[in-house]
Amino acid sequence: MKAVIEALRTLSPRDYRVLNGIERGMARFLYVPVNEIAKLSSLEVDEVLLITKRLNALNLVQRRVGSYTGYILTSRGYDCLALYTLVKRGILKSIAASPIGRGKESDVYKAVTLSGKIVAVKFHRVGRTSFRQTRRFRTYVGERGHISWLYQSRLAASNEYKALQILHEKGVSVPEPIDWTRHVVVCSYINGIELSEGPKLDDAECFREQLLYEISQAYRAGVVHGDLSEYNVIIYHEKPVIFDWPQWVSSSHPLALYYLRRDLDNILRFFKRRYRLNYDLDNIIRKIIGG
Repeated sequence: MKAVIEALRTLSPRDYRVLNGIERGMARFLYVPVNEIAKLSSLEVDEVLLITKRLNALNLVQRRVGSYTGYILTSRGYDCLALYTLVKRGILKSIAASPIGRGKESDVYKAVTLSGKIVAVKFHRVGRTSFRQTRRFRTYVGERGHISWLYQSRLAASNEYKALQILHEKGVSVPEPIDWTRHVVVCSYINGIELSEGPKLDDAECFREQLLYEISQAYRAGVVHGDLSEYNVIIYHEKPVIFDWPQWVSSSHPLALYYLRRDLDNILRFFKRRYRLNYDLDNIIRKIIGG
């Protein structure tokens, strides 16, 4: 992120036009030809050659030379475009250079808005561990043929932001959605402890019931998390906040009950293992579906 922040301070509007042109061209080309970049950015070829040379030196784009010279965005270049957009919209003022969280498919940073509010900025990195696996298990990918890591990360961010909007509006305990662009979601920063750390709870059973209630409320709002575990729950003032929603499915999805059962089983097994709380999974599912 430090390199991205430094690049943001040096890039000109024409540099961003070239980055944006490459981004648009990647929908059609594995490596976007220089002539196509010039057309998409409304610049002369000679100027594009100079700009891409500098962007390549900054590791914002990657060049391929073969039957033609072409470019693609790197993750650093995509980060620059996303942050540039959020700054231009007046959403972000600054962002930390080091992440506060790093998962298999995302990095999370603290940032500050123009009003001085601390927020969380999540960069989706879909395919960082296994691109093929993400195609198998992400419903938002659908039947698309050619789909780059860049576009798949964008779909994940869009999907998560949509879930947060639905759930926050219905009063479910999730981070407040603020904005999103490309592969980045901005939401409220929750200064709590992850449930996965297994902290001492004043009343573990009461906390578990609160969490089940939030899962139930999400289901009634039409959303099933799809990948819920103790790693997706924050304890904030002794109450649960559920985060990380890119894999959610609709409650009307043919596999919704399968994912709901899996989510609940993950959570309930954790509470049994860590806090020795027994459970009847089928009875809990019946209460959530019919409650």
